[in-house]
Amino acid sequence: MKDYLDEALNFIESTEMRDYLREVLRDKFKTNSKMCGGRYICAVIVSYAPATLEQKIPVLDLIAEQTKAYRDSDFRDPAKFARQSRLALEERYKNPPGTIFWLRNWNYQWEAGSDFGYKFFTEFDAAVNYIRQQMERDKEFLGLNPENYNSHSIEKYIPGKNGVLEEYCTWILNHSGEIWYFDYDSTFSPKDWDDIWDYLGCNLNLPTPFYPGDIIIADCRPFAKERCVLIADIGDNADCCSLQSIHITPNGKLTASAFKHNAFLHDTEYSHVSGLYRAAKYHGELTECEKPLAVMSAAIKASPDLGKKILDFIWGKLHDIYNKYHKFPQINDNEYIGAEWEQIKTEFNL
Repeated sequence: MKDYLDEALNFIESTEMRDYLREVLRDKFKTNSKMCGGRYICAVIVSYAPATLEQKIPVLDLIAEQTKAYRDSDFRDPAKFARQSRLALEERYKNPPGTIFWLRNWNYQWEAGSDFGYKFFTEFDAAVNYIRQQMERDKEFLGLNPENYNSHSIEKYIPGKNGVLEEYCTWILNHSGEIWYFDYDSTFSPKDWDDIWDYLGCNLNLPTPFYPGDIIIADCRPFAKERCVLIADIGDNADCCSLQSIHITPNGKLTASAFKHNAFLHDTEYSHVSGLYRAAKYHGELTECEKPLAVMSAAIKASPDLGKKILDFIWGKLHDIYNKYHKFPQINDNEYIGAEWEQIKTEFNL
């Protein structure tokens, strides 16, 4: 018989994270005795995962079958998420006359935060077929790997009052047109709708197997490029802000970020995927720009409290910048805030 915890953890792509969570969650939530803690955590892991709705539905059903609800209106109820996923699939074909579908192609290699291609369709499947044709074209003529940087959204518009089209719902799809996430416009949300799919990628909170000084991969593809970050502090390893990391901004500064909130992404970036799904220690070569992470890594491993001190130093620099610009005003988009490597190196004799 399939075990719901194992099936849910299959959505965690990092072997380190998956093996750690299997041990921790079995112990913490006593999932074999069907306590509600495992029900909530596993329902969220599955629902937020970068995977198709068709893959999620049977696992959500399994979680609901093998666990007990905490109360009648269970928060983050896997059975409700399964129903919502089925509804997301049904909405493709529940279309009043005059419905249109707005397909947009997103690519982080282009200007961040903007689409670089779009078309309108009268049928959902026609939009998906177009995606697949474009994917084959890119592979054949450009020799690219679109799964690493391409995603799509399809927004459904229905006729409203006075001839105005109204946004009804949105699907988020991967490079090949498979549906990963879905949400209604707030005007059309069903009364019992749980807005789990806010597409921010920063609401997954899981404990991690990492320690201060570890350099790990932050991988939110296809919505943002992967990068290395340095774990500076793990706190209680439970709070959503406990895992504090240091990352390098596009102009080479070092800044602090809460990893579980995807705060290693820059101001113009976004991701529907949490970095926790693929978080793993990095053992490869670092670029010249990333070399400061290696220096700090060795120093923090030798003296773990140093991570907190470097974080405090960076936060102090951020505070100075905020004061300089009166908290948030007109900072140029390219003027990323943080500390210079030379400042950190001098301050801590690295």
